[in-house]
Amino acid sequence: MEYINKETLVTIETDCKLTGDWVPVSEFKDEYRLTVPEIKVKLDELGVEYDSKANKSALIDLLIANEG
Repeated sequence: MEYINKETLVTIETDCKLTGDWVPVSEFKDEYRLTVPEIKVKLDELGVEYDSKANKSALIDLLIANEG
């Protein structure tokens, strides 16, 4: 299965199941291509509070959870 890292956008092919920042390419969302400042703007527009020191992966998870 091919996986892509949500942080770095690096892809790998493996038979192992990966977790964390790795998602199957088939589940990759456009939000993962946004930069941290772009994600923060979208979260601000949605009125979502977030830790200013949160990493990209955490911010993306918040964005996806709140975009509805």
